[in-house]
Amino acid sequence: PKNTFADFAIENQIKQNIIEKGYINPTPIQDEAIPYLLEGRDIIATANTGTGKTAAFLIPLINNILTKKTTRVLIIAPTRELAGQINEELKVFKTKTGLYSTLCIGGSSIYIQERELNKNPQFVIGTPGRLIDLENNRIINFNKFDSIVLDEVDSMLDMGFINDIKYIIQRLPKKRHSLFFSATIPKAIKNIMDEFLQNPVSVS
Repeated sequence: PKNTFADFAIENQIKQNIIEKGYINPTPIQDEAIPYLLEGRDIIATANTGTGKTAAFLIPLINNILTKKTTRVLIIAPTRELAGQINEELKVFKTKTGLYSTLCIGGSSIYIQERELNKNPQFVIGTPGRLIDLENNRIINFNKFDSIVLDEVDSMLDMGFINDIKYIIQRLPKKRHSLFFSATIPKAIKNIMDEFLQNPVSVS
């Protein structure tokens, strides 16, 4: 890697949380993505599970909220399991920052999620179906998020979530920071990328 975590222009509390997690040197995807994301650039990241991609977007997004570059982050994942893993990792990196997150997935109480969303958490992590249910019930407003992560987009395509993703994208604010993570880039998601991203950089 070109950088260590200590080199990144991130808040000291995040650096402390990274040290406590036991990370010293970033993985290739973290090394490439984090500087661009701290600048607020849209990104296409080609990355498999297990490459450290979750930390590659969480670390800069936490920093961007703490430094007031953005206000609210929406992270969309294809499965409950992945959404839960992202939320657990987020808890580690946001320790002692005062930031809140809510996990919005099926199979858990929508009423508890509604109560948590009413507290205006800075991070909302969810699966497409449950997020749209919450929006239909006027509990969540996609227009209020200025940073959006679509994670494992190829899996979303395989699972039939493509129209849900298009629906959500159409309701996002025009001015936003957009992050696109996928292990592969099949043709069917090219038009989603075009609609979702503005002048993106590609990293892998």
